[in-house]
Amino acid sequence: MTERSLLNKLKRRTSSTVPFGYELSEKDSQYLEPIEKQLVALETVEEMILNEELSLRDGCYWLEDYTGRSLSPAGLKKIIDNKYGTRQDRQEQLINFSS
Repeated sequence: MTERSLLNKLKRRTSSTVPFGYELSEKDSQYLEPIEKQLVALETVEEMILNEELSLRDGCYWLEDYTGRSLSPAGLKKIIDNKYGTRQDRQEQLINFSS
């Protein structure tokens, strides 16, 4: 039963690149294990970027300083765009919402 619950936390590997916030599972290299510190830091930076309190580049510097793992501004933009939509899409939603 514990093996089944462990797999719920794992994410199946879909490419050769290990995404930010994850590491290869020691038990099975086809799965990725979440790194809570990195995922929490990423969510924090995402919120600051969405609120335009921080640039993508500064967010990458902060993440690298805090977690020790680097991420390019383009990579961070891709993560944010996939999760929240592009900046233009988000701005259009705000305009439509306020109208």
